[in-house]
Amino acid sequence: MIKKMIREITPPVLWQSALKFRNLLVGRDTKRKFGAEQPPEFYDQSFEESDHWKKHYTLSHYYPLWTIIADRIRSLGVNKILDIGCGPGQVARLLYDIGVKEYKGLDFSTARIAMARTVCPAYEFYCADVFKDDLLETYNYDCVLIMEFLEHVDQDIDLLKRVRPGTPVLATVPNFAHEGHVRHFNSVAEVESRYSSVLSQLNVATVLKNEGGITYYVLQGTR
Repeated sequence: MIKKMIREITPPVLWQSALKFRNLLVGRDTKRKFGAEQPPEFYDQSFEESDHWKKHYTLSHYYPLWTIIADRIRSLGVNKILDIGCGPGQVARLLYDIGVKEYKGLDFSTARIAMARTVCPAYEFYCADVFKDDLLETYNYDCVLIMEFLEHVDQDIDLLKRVRPGTPVLATVPNFAHEGHVRHFNSVAEVESRYSSVLSQLNVATVLKNEGGITYYVLQGTR
């Protein structure tokens, strides 16, 4: 609880510095643990260490952000969603509750996928590495959802290029550094600069999480 409170009020730059200092104190390899892609075990461990991922979606600090995504999905009128980096099923359950007919979630964390299958048994979940899996090519989706995932991988552009042309894409990226983030964004302009070449009609909205400056950028475009 204390860690969460500190995280809420700390500006992103100071939080990055604090994490680096913490890693040094505990003997972690900061080059590996900060600003680099992480293996599935990293996300299994972070899932087990945090009660947040086990809460109902309405109790998550991400809930305001997720409601924006849910509203946009309603507006698009899509019914077959592929969720890359789906996590433990909270978003899936929200989408189920608003009436999304078909959904497939993909994540390479076995712990998170196991939880997702419990949280929303009506949907399908796959434990796989998206860069080694062909679901993007084989599933007949009509929308791709990529929330808090693009910042975790080096090949974010290559991933988006694999989305079927003409498909709506909804994504979110943060403005803060963190363990496992290979990049973050300081402005709408930075997000547009990186992704406008692969997503047409790209719209980027800013969602302020707290007074400390934590911000999420919501991307909506067409592949």
